[in-house]
Amino acid sequence: MGEIADNGRSLVARMLDELDTVTSRRGELEDLIIEATDGDEDDAKRDSLMRAVSLPGRANTLKTLALALKTISEASAPQGKKAAQQEKADGIGSRFRPLGPPSLKAVK
Repeated sequence: MGEIADNGRSLVARMLDELDTVTSRRGELEDLIIEATDGDEDDAKRDSLMRAVSLPGRANTLKTLALALKTISEASAPQGKKAAQQEKADGIGSRFRPLGPPSLKAVK
């Protein structure tokens, strides 16, 4: 599982680099799109390409990559998220431990 998680993290990192490049060269990409679609009778291709480099498109890509990285990290953890949280809570002290069933004591 560790190798798969490492490969996944590497892929997310490469895709973030691509997103950074698109973001830093957005103006140039828009100019190239306009040139490539100049003379097209239908603007659908140009509109589709422009949506791909738009802020909402890039923001959605970033959100998806962040979610993928979170999922990869949680899946590669040695134990599940809830188990890790419970272990941490158990280690804090008895004040935060769940109460057990009531016990009956005889009074003399």
